[in-house]
Parts: sequence; structure tokens; C-alpha cells
Amino acid sequence: MLQKWQKISSEVFHENKWWKGIHDRFRLPNGKEGDYFYIKTSGGVLIVAQDSEGKILMHREYRYLIDKISLSFPGGGVKIGQSPLEAAVTELAEEVGVSGNIKEVGFFAANCGLTDEIDKVFVASDLEPILAEKDETEDFELVRLSINEVEMAIINGEIWNAFDLAGWVVAKPYLKVS
Repeated sequence: MLQKWQKISSEVFHENKWWKGIHDRFRLPNGKEGDYFYIKTSGGVLIVAQDSEGKILMHREYRYLIDKISLSFPGGGVKIGQSPLEAAVTELAEEVGVSGNIKEVGFFAANCGLTDEIDKVFVASDLEPILAEKDETEDFELVRLSINEVEMAIINGEIWNAFDLAGWVVAKPYLKVS
């Protein structure tokens, strides 16, 4: 039977408006002790937005750490004091310029070895254009794809981020097939 690790101590070694760096000391079931360093967040959101023509709204964006352009769904972090739904509404407006009917359909943890982040997945429909101020670090190119084109973009390696891949798997059963 699997046994949990025992937390001995926990300290914050860095903090900013998006996340905290945490250092835990732990004890394994066999008595051995160790260190675990990870990022603690308020969670994240990913939105798969489908317009009235059945197209999926995505964007191209530069990813600094990978030094590569990614094809991504709207999404981002949940700020302190913000609900996941509020974050989803904000990200949808900022990243693809729409508002709409937003429904939570599931969740995933994209990298549970490095962060405790749980990402909520939303599907958006009945979309309307909206003006929103963008974050100064983000620059997007709007892309509209059919469901089949999204699948091909995954196969062709245009969609490569685990956040987007996991979100697509969770959201796809809730989309309207055209």
C-alpha cells in the first residue's frame, strides 16, 4: 500500500504576485529525510473558445524560456483573491478579445513534480467581441482553427505545450462538432 510522505518543515524562499517558491523538508515512510523545492500558485485556467462557425480561437505567442513560438489556447494564472471563473473571463478577453458563455469542464495538473498548480479547464461559446487591455509582456496573433486543424497542429508539433495538450484532452468532449 502506498504511504504518504511526512512534511517536517516548510519555508517560503521567494514570493511574487504570481507564485511562491517553497522549500519543504520531508520524511519518507522508510525514515529517510530529504528536501523538496517547488512553486506554489493560486492555480491556473485554460479556455477552449468555440465560435458560432465551430472554429476554435487560439493565439500564437512567444515563449521566453523555450525561445520558441507556441500555438496556445487562452489561459493563465489565477491571481490572489480571484476565482478561476473570473480569471477565465479575464484571460479570454485579454488573449483572444472575446467574452461569452463560459463553463468549467474539468481540471489537470501539468507538472506536479515542480508545482502544486491545478489548472481548471473551461469551454466558452456564444462569443462576442470585447476590448480588453493586454498585459505588457504578452503579444498575441489570433488564430481560428477547426477541430480537425487543432488535431493536425498537435500532430505537426505546432501545439507542444503540456498545458495546451492537457487542456485540449479535457475540453474536446464538450465541443460542438461541425
